[in-house]
Order: sequence, then C-alpha cells, then structure tokens
Amino acid sequence: GYRLIPLVDKTQGGDLLGRIRGIRKKLSQELGFLVPSVHIRDNLDLQPNEYRITLMGVKLGGGEIHPDREMAINPGQVFGKPKGIETQDPAFGLDAVWIEPSQKEQVQGMGYTVVDASTVVATHMNSLLQQHAHELLGHEEVHELLAMLGKTSKRLAEELPKQISTN
Repeated sequence: GYRLIPLVDKTQGGDLLGRIRGIRKKLSQELGFLVPSVHIRDNLDLQPNEYRITLMGVKLGGGEIHPDREMAINPGQVFGKPKGIETQDPAFGLDAVWIEPSQKEQVQGMGYTVVDASTVVATHMNSLLQQHAHELLGHEEVHELLAMLGKTSKRLAEELPKQISTN
C-alpha cells in the first residue's frame, strides 16, 4: 500500500530493501542455491497500510502494518497490556499490539518483544520463504547446483542425473 513506501525509500530512512538483501543472502547460503530476486512495487488495489507477499503470482501471505508505530509481540509471559491497535504477528501468529514509539521502553519492561514495521515485514517474508523454499528450486537452479558439483566431483555430477531419471 502507498503508506508503506517510506519503508523502502532510502531518502526517507527506509531500510526494508537492505533487510531483504540480507534475508536472500542468508537463505541462499543455507539452501545452497541463489534465492531469486525480490520485486517490490506499489499496488493501489491494496489498502494503504497493507502488504502482500507473492511467489510466482500466488499470494503466500500479507498483512497490515503501521510504519509510524512499533509492534509489541507477546512472547507468552507478559505483565499488563499496552494501549494500541491489537493485532497478530504475521510471521508466527502471536498476539501483538501496534504501539507508539514513545511506549517502547515501558512495553519492553512488561515483557513484550518490540520491533519496527520493517522487521515485521522482513521476518514474515523470511518465514514464508523458508516454508516455500522447495518452490524456489527450479530447473535452472538444479543445473547450477550440478555445475557447482561438477567442479568438485565431476563423476558424481555426471551420474546423478542418470540415477534420478531411472528411479
């Protein structure tokens, strides 16, 4: 949504693009192949504070965030309830509240985990990519993996496709 543009606009202090680069790099190292690039675009069909995460045009998840607030997530053992907009953490489904930044220290003292809006989106995206990692591995990525394997074990790289096709 259009109210989320500041999260990706560096001139407005947005750091979401850097976080996404970090997620792709970390996930690529864990999975052993390059995670495809992430495309971000504004969508006037969405509500102003809404975001949507899609993979090959299919919606994986989304939510509503408040870039001018912080999300206070209830990890299970808290003392009290902060004032704000009640919600759920989109990545893990935990109860949460969108609070004013000035409440952060007080709410942390109550036992809540407090994160900014960019962290909410980045964590949600990371969670979804991990859940759907198998869908990121396509024909081209398999060829790249076999090419890398061929550099260290040529014979195995040659035999593996034959073994897979006969099973």
